[in-house]
Amino acid sequence: HMLYETKGAGEPIIFLPGLFAGGWIWDTVGQNMVNKGFKIFTFTAPIPVSFDGSQQKAFSELDAITENCSTPVYIVGNSLGALIGLHYASQRKDRIKGIIMSGAPGQIEMETGVTLEELKTGKDEYTTLLGSRIFYDQSKIPQYAVEEVKYLFGTEKTFRNIVRWLFFSRKYDVPAVLQNIAIPIDFIWGEYDRITPIEPWIDIAKQFPQTSMTIIKNSGHSPMVEDPEAFTDALLTRLLAGKS
Repeated sequence: HMLYETKGAGEPIIFLPGLFAGGWIWDTVGQNMVNKGFKIFTFTAPIPVSFDGSQQKAFSELDAITENCSTPVYIVGNSLGALIGLHYASQRKDRIKGIIMSGAPGQIEMETGVTLEELKTGKDEYTTLLGSRIFYDQSKIPQYAVEEVKYLFGTEKTFRNIVRWLFFSRKYDVPAVLQNIAIPIDFIWGEYDRITPIEPWIDIAKQFPQTSMTIIKNSGHSPMVEDPEAFTDALLTRLLAGKS
């Protein structure tokens, strides 16, 4: 069973999901990129399902794609997927053309406003609270996103994988990695991200010449869901800058 879906033809882009959300978050942006002449690979299940709790699994799945691409690949990731994309690129520099990170952990602790144990109860009040932290515009929360979180936290194996990835993100040294990587790394962040606040990433973008920051107005932790058109514009701007 393939863990990812492939669409389109052209320059390759890998879309990585988040810790709590699957590849559906990229539906609109991904289709926009296909329409613009890119080939996309989208991992369908959230990170703790797609990659279990293992960096090794993440690398072998990403290797399977990048080894078969004739040109270097862009990686676009949200939340934990963004951090995994950065980590992969730092180890496979020749295979990656650029990284686009959105809502990555690794700077300020992920401020979910609820504990893992509370989410594990599966109670609506906790999943709703998490949703209200993730989305700036509450009307944009899809019902299946709430069901997805309940499933992830209600499955013991997946819950253990979540804990492993949170441990990975907490000890990950983003600036140290950026010291040793020259490819373009672009941050596209929701202005009101309350899960992984934007401020430290604005500072990083000022420190490292290969990085840039684009802020998506009126969006939270998942700007690709809240304003997919603005996100697409920012993404195209970054990728086309890489072509010049």
